[in-house]
Amino acid sequence: MERGGEQRVTGRAIIVATVVAVAAAFITPYTAYLTRTWHFGWGTLPNGPVVIAFALVAANGLMLRLWAAGALTRADVLIIYSIVTIAAALIVVHVPYTIGLAAYPYYRARSEYGWEEQILPYLPTWLHPRDPEVSAWFWEGLPAGLPLPWGQWITPVAGWGAFTLALLAAMMCLGALMRKNWVERQRLTFPLIEVPMALVNSEAHPTLPKSSFRFSAFWIGFVPTSIVIMLIWLNGLFPAVPAPSRDYPIGQNFIGLGLPWSTLTEMRVRIAPGTIGVMALVPGEVSFSVWAFYLLFRVYLLVCGGFGVPPSGSAGAGGFNPRAFFDYAADGGFIVIAAIALFRARDAFAVGLRRLFLRRREPDDPTAPMSNAAAVVGFIAANALMLWWARRAGMSWGSYALIIGAFYVALIGTVRLTAAAGLLQHRPPTHERWIIMRTLGARAIDPASLTMYSYLSMGYLLEPQNWAMNYMVNSFKLMHRGRIRGRGFALAVGIAMVGVLLACSASVLWVAYRHGAVSLGCWPIFAVPTCAFRELDTSLTTPQIADNWLRLALVVGGAFTAGLSWMSSHFVWWPFSPIGFVIASVMHTNRDIWANALIGWLLATLIRRFGGLRLYHSLRPAFVGLIFGHYLTDAAMALFATTVLGARGVTSLVP
Repeated sequence: MERGGEQRVTGRAIIVATVVAVAAAFITPYTAYLTRTWHFGWGTLPNGPVVIAFALVAANGLMLRLWAAGALTRADVLIIYSIVTIAAALIVVHVPYTIGLAAYPYYRARSEYGWEEQILPYLPTWLHPRDPEVSAWFWEGLPAGLPLPWGQWITPVAGWGAFTLALLAAMMCLGALMRKNWVERQRLTFPLIEVPMALVNSEAHPTLPKSSFRFSAFWIGFVPTSIVIMLIWLNGLFPAVPAPSRDYPIGQNFIGLGLPWSTLTEMRVRIAPGTIGVMALVPGEVSFSVWAFYLLFRVYLLVCGGFGVPPSGSAGAGGFNPRAFFDYAADGGFIVIAAIALFRARDAFAVGLRRLFLRRREPDDPTAPMSNAAAVVGFIAANALMLWWARRAGMSWGSYALIIGAFYVALIGTVRLTAAAGLLQHRPPTHERWIIMRTLGARAIDPASLTMYSYLSMGYLLEPQNWAMNYMVNSFKLMHRGRIRGRGFALAVGIAMVGVLLACSASVLWVAYRHGAVSLGCWPIFAVPTCAFRELDTSLTTPQIADNWLRLALVVGGAFTAGLSWMSSHFVWWPFSPIGFVIASVMHTNRDIWANALIGWLLATLIRRFGGLRLYHSLRPAFVGLIFGHYLTDAAMALFATTVLGARGVTSLVP
């Protein structure tokens, strides 16, 4: 223990976290792409770290009996969980996506007309294997008797890895600067940290009998969820086993009908107990706004359809596209949310700058991962490295500034939503590349920069729910709540991420060359580069033009979000949060969130209305039990299917 009851980041925690994260990086490509039975985790609450934290706490009870000195402390478990969660960004997204991008263009150029003159001249050769046969073997499988061409991949892995690690460092520093405002001043709920906190509670050495598993309310959520998930898995393995349905495409009832009812054909309800549990934990105005704005979005499309304008627009509507207009309006909302967040965090930037240039003393913040001055320096240094990387890859200064600026807007807005609402799956409606293409036009960007736009947008910017800063900010809240001294955390993360990067790269390459990447399922290794180069081909041959409707949408959406934010901050009775508006049109909201938000809001509201806050707080373990019942049963069934039955292609049920 340290002064003031605070605990520090120990070497034991760093070693265990690094070993566990590296092991997960080795194993995940096999289970995710070859057997296709279990993935380390999509979304802002990856299932892999939750399962690992559960296993550590379960083993800790035995360790206390056999070797008490070696047992993990509460701080150790939280630090290990945090580091392993951050590793999910590399394991799930950045490594497989970028390796697929590196192997794709020279292989695909053999069958695509015109690529030799139109695309290949703009490719940074140091981001790809030099020998075209090496790329072909990646997709088709290595011929018998040949060793894996590790040497051909040293430079590409190092090149992509340099940008990846610099991006993680920039996120760490930016998150550290935003931390105080979100954690201490605004006191955002950070609902996702309730999952690891339920395992450790306030015990010095956490064990399962002392965790939330001891509460009877916990099992109210855990048991029925576990039974349902188990039945769904068994039905997938043995179709004769009956199982409840959790996916209801209610929009099919409107297929074949004309406007306006045909605008509702894509509506669906997909029950996810984990999402219901999270939505029952967040403030009522947040969960209410998520489903209410989704239904208002559907009403908006219905009204447009009533005037004869389908969601995709028509020539007779003067170029107006109702769905695209709403999407870009929501993107304007993300811009305002990011601007407000930066404005409220201005003190942290000012303190760091004063410390650097005026040598003024910075107040001590023991649970912060780094000082404000170090965060400012680190953020500048990381961005300087990324700029050098982009310039070496052929991008112009202005083009890179556009894409990275749009990324930081989306990043801050997305992480703000994670901290306030805990949404497991969410993103801005339009990714950064398309905002630039449709508001400025593709002709404003040179071909080399367009090429890198496709690389960056698909390799790094495509999956906001898996951006590492989501996990980092939750980790900062865990350290604050667990009274853990933050110094040393950033270094620990850096050490672990280097190991994860190397391990996951080696594992993806081994699985691809031994089995052929085209046999590993479409997503993501094949689909990501296919989409990237299809977009690039389109931008080069038929460049997108700027759309004044969409420019207007950004302004309208930004103004509307600013109004919602003002109302929320000034009137307690105001029921609408801007969070619901900015994600209303997103695919994940339609498929995974809105119905679960409605159920979670209804549960929490009824409990508070008829039982009061005391009953609500006593039942909070039940909401956490929904999440554990979903995640742990899914992992157990995936392990059973993979190791006992040798089954393949039975997809994990965790979003």
